[in-house]
Amino acid sequence: MLKIKEIKRYDITNIKNKNCTYNLIHGKRSNGKSYQVKDMVLDNYLKNGKRFIYLRRTANEIKRDLVTTYFNDFDIKKLTNGKYNCITAYANKFYLANIDNNFKIRRGDYIGYIWTLIHEENYKSGSYLDVDNIIFEEFITKRLYLTNEAQKLESVYSTVDRGRQEVKVWLIGNTMTQYNPYLDGWKIRKDFLSLKQGEIKTKNIKVGIDKAGNPQYKSIAMEYCSSDAGAFQGAISSNMIDSGDYEVDLQPLLPYNYKDCKLIFRFVFAFKNERFLCEYLNYENDYFFFIYPKYSEVKDNTIVIGDIINPSIYYQGNIYNFESKNKRVNEILASFRESNTFYCSHLCGTTFKQLINFTIKP
Repeated sequence: MLKIKEIKRYDITNIKNKNCTYNLIHGKRSNGKSYQVKDMVLDNYLKNGKRFIYLRRTANEIKRDLVTTYFNDFDIKKLTNGKYNCITAYANKFYLANIDNNFKIRRGDYIGYIWTLIHEENYKSGSYLDVDNIIFEEFITKRLYLTNEAQKLESVYSTVDRGRQEVKVWLIGNTMTQYNPYLDGWKIRKDFLSLKQGEIKTKNIKVGIDKAGNPQYKSIAMEYCSSDAGAFQGAISSNMIDSGDYEVDLQPLLPYNYKDCKLIFRFVFAFKNERFLCEYLNYENDYFFFIYPKYSEVKDNTIVIGDIINPSIYYQGNIYNFESKNKRVNEILASFRESNTFYCSHLCGTTFKQLINFTIKP
């Protein structure tokens, strides 16, 4: 008899048992990450009367038509023993409510707040002692991050917790890109990117200094969800959805054996705390650029193209208008083109293009 493989759902229990302040949960789409966190805060309100904060980056992400459907995958009537039949959003809060046959809504008590990270300063004067969970959806994005985003989230935490040491932050994300300001801001890049699927790591991170000048630390748990966790909704056809791997676009990979290529020139790209080594290579009559991640420190007198502010002539921001006394160097950099650039992997090329602040000439 043909056995049907049982689809596992993501279970938040393991990371929850770590009892950490910050909890970073990432993996493939639609595997139940958000569902589990929503289920947790709903249960917490219904049993303990504790509210939550639903946090997004910008105002465009909390439009009413977007947030009103956030709890549509729950049977509210069953959970409230028939007292309410839906959850609605109004005036930046989530409410338990009833909707009748004429689509008229009668709101009951509010169960959570709807905030934006970009407006974190606006919430500092309030008191939120009724809150013990913050849900930050899509903390990984291909779009723009906010300036000093990690510090803004820490500010939100301080505003809500007020020294109680009770509030938990749940950062939910899909494997879209390996660039994320929290990894560098909290110095967890190596730990986070070395996670294997199904693995959880914990660490204490420095998040500031108190009034007495003493360093403040918070515990953090990082989980890379197992690819065995199945989708709740219809599956999206892509390898990333099926495997939980990071989303990548197909990139041109080196068409020759690297050992057969001759190194002509080498320099560094450095954008948003990420570094890439770029080599100008020759193979027979072909000249081209080859890019791969750089993890070691940049040596002195190395040309760096990027967003680093440094008075050295070696650090400049425009590869197509590089000013050097060496005419040959200027010519090589000005020849950087999409058509003659290769990457060590599809992930490397995708990440590189997500980070650079210039358009590669065709």
